[in-house]
Amino acid sequence: MTDRLITKLLGDDAGPPTWQELADAVWLAGHFPPPADGPPDDGTPVMPDGWPPPRPRPTAPLLEAPEPPVPLVAPSHSVPDEVPSSGLGTLALPGGQREGTVPVRLRTPPALPHALALRRALRPLGRRGRPGIRTLLEMDEEATVDRVAGTGFWYPVLRPAPVRWLDVALVVDDSVSMSVWDSAVREFRTLLQTTGTFRSVQDWTLLSEESRSRGVVLRRGMPASTTATDRSPGELVDPNGRRIVLVVSDCISPSWSDGTLARLLRLWGTSGPVAVVQPLPRRMWERSRLSLHDVKLHSPTPGSANSRLVAQSRRGSAAPITAMPVPLLMLDPRSLSPWASLTSGESSEYDALAILVDGAAQSPVPRGEPVRPSSSPTELLADFRALASPEAFKLAVYLAAVPLSQPIMRVVQQVMLSDPQPSQIAEILLSGLLTRADDSVGTRGDDIVFDFCPGVREELLSGLSQHAARRILQLVSEYISDRIGSHVDFTALLRGEDTAVALLQDHRVFAEVSAQVLRRLGGMYETVAQRLEAVPAASMAPDAPGLEPPAWGTPPPRAVELFGREPLLKELHDALMSGDAAPHVLVAAEGGGATAPAVEYVHAHGADFAYVLWLSAGSPMIGGADLARLTAEVARRTDEGAEPSWLLVLDGATPAEGLPKLPGGSGRVLVTSSVPDWPEGFTVHRVPAPSPATGIRITRRHAPALVPSEARRLAERLDGTPLALEIAGTFLSVTGQSADAYLDRLGPRSSESPRATPDPSTEACGISLDHVLRETPQARDVLHRLAVLAPGPVPVALLANGIPRQAAGGEADPVLATLCRYALLRNADPAGEQVFVHPAAQRACRERMTEDELAIACRAVRARMVEHFGSDAPEVPALWPRFAALTPHLGPVGVLGEKDPDARALVVRHLRYLRACGDLDGCQALGTLALRQSAARAGAGHPGVTALAALLADVLEAGGATDDADRLRANTEGWLRDPAHQEPDGT
Repeated sequence: MTDRLITKLLGDDAGPPTWQELADAVWLAGHFPPPADGPPDDGTPVMPDGWPPPRPRPTAPLLEAPEPPVPLVAPSHSVPDEVPSSGLGTLALPGGQREGTVPVRLRTPPALPHALALRRALRPLGRRGRPGIRTLLEMDEEATVDRVAGTGFWYPVLRPAPVRWLDVALVVDDSVSMSVWDSAVREFRTLLQTTGTFRSVQDWTLLSEESRSRGVVLRRGMPASTTATDRSPGELVDPNGRRIVLVVSDCISPSWSDGTLARLLRLWGTSGPVAVVQPLPRRMWERSRLSLHDVKLHSPTPGSANSRLVAQSRRGSAAPITAMPVPLLMLDPRSLSPWASLTSGESSEYDALAILVDGAAQSPVPRGEPVRPSSSPTELLADFRALASPEAFKLAVYLAAVPLSQPIMRVVQQVMLSDPQPSQIAEILLSGLLTRADDSVGTRGDDIVFDFCPGVREELLSGLSQHAARRILQLVSEYISDRIGSHVDFTALLRGEDTAVALLQDHRVFAEVSAQVLRRLGGMYETVAQRLEAVPAASMAPDAPGLEPPAWGTPPPRAVELFGREPLLKELHDALMSGDAAPHVLVAAEGGGATAPAVEYVHAHGADFAYVLWLSAGSPMIGGADLARLTAEVARRTDEGAEPSWLLVLDGATPAEGLPKLPGGSGRVLVTSSVPDWPEGFTVHRVPAPSPATGIRITRRHAPALVPSEARRLAERLDGTPLALEIAGTFLSVTGQSADAYLDRLGPRSSESPRATPDPSTEACGISLDHVLRETPQARDVLHRLAVLAPGPVPVALLANGIPRQAAGGEADPVLATLCRYALLRNADPAGEQVFVHPAAQRACRERMTEDELAIACRAVRARMVEHFGSDAPEVPALWPRFAALTPHLGPVGVLGEKDPDARALVVRHLRYLRACGDLDGCQALGTLALRQSAARAGAGHPGVTALAALLADVLEAGGATDDADRLRANTEGWLRDPAHQEPDGT
């Protein structure tokens, strides 16, 4: 066919075609109907020009029978396996996929349906003007020609190039109720950026709800990043008057009624055009916190600042208004077009609704208040129904059956209403029927949880049908299943099956609301409602009565609240009770709260085990007398024919340390760690990072005086790390310092890389340490000693040269009391003999010490060990707790390799203690480490090293390693070089 085309073209009398003509012909050929099947000489009719005739447009489907419509959700068995794939797939709604379906995202209508008309409305603002001095230049062609003709010199004549006239700063209010307009605001921003009207478009976020506590601040971006720094509103002031400021807000937050944001509008309106874009429908404007005025605006020049506009009332006196007018616009072409014409100079008058801003602080009284705070639930609903649209009231009835967060509200709205609109949710948010839940004070967007005012939910449920109630509950249960990754079987729930009820009980808010709805349904659902309202057996309420578990060891103090980690405890308990004997590891970043759930688990489920042992991990892993006692008790019960269960908790372990020799019987091992990667054979449970709402709750629990916005900023800066928030909140509560001053001391967080920023817990500890050292200089010695000891429980006797408690009065040591008051230490036991120190606090101490100070602190602690523990008899069981408390600290301060005879005698006594209590494995591990370090410092032939080797050989022989003991006695240096006796890192 191509050959015929070329022949045809070449045979034209006009001569051969150019390459452009050939390209056009080839392009046009692709738009002709396809030729008939088969070669041209097979009897197919041919047109006079050699081409086959065009195919007629089919009037019926090409297939013999029409295909059925593709369902939105189709089961996998609806298409037989033998049917070949046709490229079609079944579709599924997001979150409702079944096996064999293809998930698709359904297209939603645009939030701005008249985008093209909006572009046209803004077109007058795109006028080009002559710029200032520092701009681009262009050639003036006519002047250049005149110069060349007149002078003969070929030099161009340049002139300033016309440029777009105005910039736009889009400032979006970040109040709670504005979140329903996110889609509309995003589309409006995109429209401004792509319309080609403005020189530049900047988007900013206005933190209006925080203006009372922090003043008016802006952040770049929309929505603003949590790491973005606060910016001054003065940055938007353009001295040249070529910047339009558009504030998108529903004008509901309190900062609009107290005059704070009115003064902000005046700041911007004195330098350039400013307007408020109101996303609410016109009928709802009277519910805002503004006093609106119907005025006629006159502009003296194009681009006049609002302070130069002349306003006259359209209702009343014709005298000019002295206050500065700020037009209120809708996201509608009929509202934007006349304002754009006035601003551009196309017209000089504009009839508008405007806010009047005078120079003094003002507190406009809102008009049309929809509710009365003291009204009864019936009156509240009557007022709401009188003002709300029918669809909004219907949605409120549906929402009475669900917990109120904006994602769930949107899910119910999309499914239950025929024409869902953002204004319907906005009407409910502005109705006065809702309050914020205590847990979400200070949060934003989808993290906010609401509740109905007392009695309102019950009134609304009375109008909810049984069919709608069941449908909504099932819808929300599916939504929660998608969020938590475990299926909430709604049908099984209605049947009252234990598993379904227990799973829903983990989501207390949904369980309580569902119980109210089911109780309204009555009949068989009454029993299910009662079970949902009951406190689950695994409840972790801090004040729940109960006996202490039969635990040995020294677990850390119990946390006041778990802050949403209750589902993790249930998951952990199910895993430990399932028969899986693999060690289970709770993993969280340091300071992220892996230990708190383990402590709570021991308190809540310790009674499910015959024995519980808590050990603070260390290298080497030494259980001491407690592990030996557990092993002996399990062996005794096993000999009696029982199968005792036990739980061993290793706090702060790492994979390199390994596990101690475990007892027999039916036992479980629970490990807490900050190391995320564990080898095969360990079951890892990730501790969830706190949500923004949880971070605020943690902060305000320790610093109740903080307002929610301050708590949120502090939680964001410290990454929501529980330990850091506890330290920071305690510091603010004790000192009375402001959150702003504390954040200034922390400084900005690096945006380049998370690793460029110090650990939040260490940062918070550092601020508290600096303050303590200034206020209590005598704490320096104690802090230095803490820095060189092992984390976890620390004997108080090692921290000072005095006794733990003063002889008179029995009061605690004042330095330790101060450190506990700032949450840098915690009391580990009622007797006050031990305190807990976190690795972050130790790290902060070491960062403030020189190498000489570290060495001095180690020597002081070693001397204190010899003085306070050097005379203990290792064979006396009553003294074994003292030895156990000292064990983790021998290695960090260098006692194991010390040349001093008293220190070496302390090590020997400690090995004798481990042998006497029955922990031969721990004795071998500690003895090997001590022998290696002593031989490295004093030599293998030193008398003290020889005595230590003899003791270790006796321990090996007692443990059944006779050959190994003989090799150690014969050649100590060769025994130490054996790879089997090296540490895991090969040292």
